[in-house]
Amino acid sequence: MYLNEATRRLMKAVRLIDTSEEVISELSKKISDIASETEKYTYEGVTAQGSLKNDNNPIERGDQNPSDFFPYSPAIGPFNPIAPPLKVEVKNGGKYKEIRAFGKLDGVYVGPPDLVQGGVIALLFDDIMGSVLVINNCGAMTGTLEVRYEKPTPIAKELSWMGKIEKIEGRKIYVSAELWEEETRTATAKGIFVKVEMLS
Repeated sequence: MYLNEATRRLMKAVRLIDTSEEVISELSKKISDIASETEKYTYEGVTAQGSLKNDNNPIERGDQNPSDFFPYSPAIGPFNPIAPPLKVEVKNGGKYKEIRAFGKLDGVYVGPPDLVQGGVIALLFDDIMGSVLVINNCGAMTGTLEVRYEKPTPIAKELSWMGKIEKIEGRKIYVSAELWEEETRTATAKGIFVKVEMLS
């Protein structure tokens, strides 16, 4: 885990760097050397967000934390350095289990000044809603994703996401999600996910 945390820290530092070309050139050489060393251990087979080698993909997830069963997810995966360090929880919401996610997005995810880039919000919505399906043992793939941006979402503020299944009709699963900054809802999402044979 420490390697990914260190890499996240590095990405933020690089994104926000403000120094001379000389210092940037020196740091670039050091980082390139580290990358070359790390690349010696690269796995080159089929990969997945559920495991490095696509060899650990049980269908039944139950109450397992989504960050555990999708450790390489680009949105909630602790082993993926581009994923923000969110805390994800499974909640019993009645007929279907729901997901809550909490955390801050730093300078790596900036779009407009001091605001989260809209595509990052869409990515997180898609993965959080997809995780809702998995914890309810409804493996499916995104068919449509509609995001409504209601307010600007700030960088470096505590944010919370909520995702839940609305209804299931045959192969179609209707999912919704919300994004909040304290008492302000900044975005909502609706998705239609389609069950496919390999995931059912």
